[in-house]
Amino acid sequence: MEETFKRIPPEDVFITVFKRKPTEEELWMGVPPDFDGNRPSGNNLIDLFAYLIRKYGRMDTSEYARIMQLKTSELRGAILAIGGMSAMEWRNRYLLLEAQELMERTDMSITAIAAKLGFSQPSVFSKFFRTLTKSQPWEWRVEKKKPGSNRKRTYHCYEQAIHAQTHAKCAISSAKFFVIKNV
Repeated sequence: MEETFKRIPPEDVFITVFKRKPTEEELWMGVPPDFDGNRPSGNNLIDLFAYLIRKYGRMDTSEYARIMQLKTSELRGAILAIGGMSAMEWRNRYLLLEAQELMERTDMSITAIAAKLGFSQPSVFSKFFRTLTKSQPWEWRVEKKKPGSNRKRTYHCYEQAIHAQTHAKCAISSAKFFVIKNV
C-alpha cells in the first residue's frame, strides 16, 4: 500500500523576508519565537532547504546538496517526493515569493533585489521573473503600488494553517527514502 501525504510547496513555508517577531497567530501555528521568516513545515529537509535558499539565494541544486551533505540526486528526489515539484522549481517559486515581497514593500532597486537573491545580472533576474509571472519586475511593481490596486499579499498562502506535527517526516539514509505517514 502506497502512503500518501500532503505536499509542501514554498508558499506553505515562506512568511516574510523581513526580520520581525512572529504574530500571535503564527506562534499558535507553531512558528518558533526566534523564527527566520519561514513557517516550520514539519519536515527538516524542506525547512533546511528553505533556510539555505533564504541565506544563499539562487545557486545550483548541487551546491545546496553539498551544504546539506547529500548527493544531488538525493536532494532532488527528496524535494520531488515532499514538495511535489523539482528542486529547481521549488527554489524558483521560493525566490519569486521573496522578490515579490521586496518589490511590493520596499523601494529597493530591481538591481539590488536581483543581487540580494543571488542573481548574477539584473537581466537574468528579469528573465527569471518574466518567465514565472509573465510580466517584467518593474511592471509588476508599478501594478502593485498603483493606488486602488489590490494591496492584499496574494502571493502568500495563509489560508492553510500548517502545524508541524501533522506533516509527514522524511528520513534519508544512504540514497533510500523512507516516507513515514503522520509520525
